[in-house]
Amino acid sequence: MRVMIVDDERLSVASLESTIKAALGDDTEIRSYTNPEAALEAMEEYKPELIFMDIEMPGTNGLELADKVKKKYSDAHIIFVTAYSDYALPAWRLHVDDYLLKPASKEDVIRTVSHITATSAQGITADKRLRLQCFGKFEAFYDGVPVVFKRSRAKEMLAYLVCAKGAGVTSGELCGVLWDNATDIQLKKTYLRQYTASLREALRECGMEDLLIHRRNSYSIDTNMVDCDYYNYLKGGDLSGEDMFHGEFMTQYDWAEEFTGQLTEYLD
Repeated sequence: MRVMIVDDERLSVASLESTIKAALGDDTEIRSYTNPEAALEAMEEYKPELIFMDIEMPGTNGLELADKVKKKYSDAHIIFVTAYSDYALPAWRLHVDDYLLKPASKEDVIRTVSHITATSAQGITADKRLRLQCFGKFEAFYDGVPVVFKRSRAKEMLAYLVCAKGAGVTSGELCGVLWDNATDIQLKKTYLRQYTASLREALRECGMEDLLIHRRNSYSIDTNMVDCDYYNYLKGGDLSGEDMFHGEFMTQYDWAEEFTGQLTEYLD
């Protein structure tokens, strides 16, 4: 497999090279560039199958480079690897294949490449049987049937992780969202473990347990596994009526008002 890394920090390049080798094997061909323009020029001859690129780079940043790559090489698979979660929305708009936070782990790379390989082999977008509805009230459907959450907080936890768009969320942040008035930190963490188990159980019932990713003090979801009106809207393109935003977003949760405001500004 031909892989290209574009990152202006040499230490980050070396670290990612090692991670990719560990994930994909030593026979993986990797070419790394610290200059985005040099990388773009090399793509015509090298024809990389996967491009891992940073966003914050001097000169041509990752967003600009991804836009150029997509225009010249529409079949290129781009994965952003960045220390900043603030770029998630622009990343979605560029139709990149994935968005990983530094430092990317071996498991992150394996999961991303496995998804890209599977969907490429099919020639179509992978069938996503779990649909997440964010516009209006938040709901989850598996094969059109509502997912049963035994605990409402478990459902709310999933909703907040959906808003993070694949970025990691700390247990402290989740506790602050789920119990904004509670002061007993230890009790919050106990409840969070219970709700995590409940959420995992609900996902397991429909064969989607791998959707929830829990590492150390970080929680996230694999966004590649779902069909979500919110994500479809951010990506743009031709949208069906159910994917259009009409001013209401996860209306049962007070904390979602911030996201509603952001989407309203985006709509304007």
